[in-house]
Amino acid sequence: MRLDLHKLAAAKLWLISPAPRQLTDDAPREITYLAHALYALVPVASDEVRRMSCDEWWRIYVNASWVDGATIPEIGAELAHVTWHLLLDHTDRARDQGVDRSTASAWAKAADATISHTLDEEKLSIQDLPTASDLRMKPGLSAEEYFAFASHLPARGPGSNGSLEPSDGCGSGADGVSRRHEYGPDTDLAAVSKFDAGEIRRRVAIEYRERVTHRGNEPGDALRWVRNLLEPKTAWEPLLTGAIRRAVGWAAGRGDFTYTRPSRRASTTPGIVLPGQRRPLPRLSIVVDTSASVDDQLLARALGEVDGAISALGVPDSNITIYSVDAAVHTVAKVRRAQDAKLVGAGGTDLRIGLRAVELERPRPDVIIVFTDGDTPWPASPPPGAIVIAAILGRDRKLLPQTPNWVTRVECVLES
Repeated sequence: MRLDLHKLAAAKLWLISPAPRQLTDDAPREITYLAHALYALVPVASDEVRRMSCDEWWRIYVNASWVDGATIPEIGAELAHVTWHLLLDHTDRARDQGVDRSTASAWAKAADATISHTLDEEKLSIQDLPTASDLRMKPGLSAEEYFAFASHLPARGPGSNGSLEPSDGCGSGADGVSRRHEYGPDTDLAAVSKFDAGEIRRRVAIEYRERVTHRGNEPGDALRWVRNLLEPKTAWEPLLTGAIRRAVGWAAGRGDFTYTRPSRRASTTPGIVLPGQRRPLPRLSIVVDTSASVDDQLLARALGEVDGAISALGVPDSNITIYSVDAAVHTVAKVRRAQDAKLVGAGGTDLRIGLRAVELERPRPDVIIVFTDGDTPWPASPPPGAIVIAAILGRDRKLLPQTPNWVTRVECVLES
């Protein structure tokens, strides 16, 4: 039996067409964000699959007999199902978890449980699709979390790819394990490249985020995927350490000429005294915002990162000064470690006072590190001759205040 491509096309249109006010079982769903992904799918007829499966090259293997007897909403729901497997990159995620022939079934249940959460929001239902409640777990978790429970294995582990029956699971596009009915990458059959798949995911993610923002959906794996794709997070600890290393390295490289040390080139100019070069050790000043709004837990972590960077750079204790500042300068101390500072404050915040005190320090510091939540006025210009690094402390999803353009800004965000 030939695959009815017109019926597949009708199911795609049903998914993305405007929905009526009164939503019925057979009414269009208006899932417009899936359009780019749906029309990238490459349909292949296969009587070895029960309904529909997919491979990692965005080919969907469709049972022609099933299509002939299924309704448009049933076909549309299956199309959305396999499309979400591809969008959520379940192939590579399964391989990261070491999924093989022995654990593919558990991964299939885990991945389908996350997709069922998304399909439920769109009023799409598929017969026998596992849900979080079927796994006796709460909704909204990731496929990896469900897999750890369903397989009773660690969330990560070694595995070797094997071969599964065509009717097992949703295909290699869902679990990374090839089936005999699937075509590989080296065929004349159309396929979606890794690059194109990434672009499709990005476009769908942007449109999906707009939809759920207006609708106020509960977060699930799909929304988590959107945030990871469009708002990738970089650990702030290495960023802070790197900024300190660069600043200290710059300061250490600023040598000066002195006649107290003879030049190594003096032998080339007899009778002429040439100055030697002196590379002073960099001086650091640390300004700590001790106002009541600063997160103490995050401040302690950030100070620990500074200690590690300073220790690795070999800056002597006598060259580090710490200022405890809120709306006034409370303490100024030379310390062996940043975490040893006695911090006094918990009032309002005005770091202009603290930076002005640093500016009056003699000798002047080469590097100034400021720890603050950013809710403070800043001076119009930095202390002369110094690099200023601002570690802006905040919690996840909190909009952090702006800083002047002369500040090297590192956002130290603690996930709630």
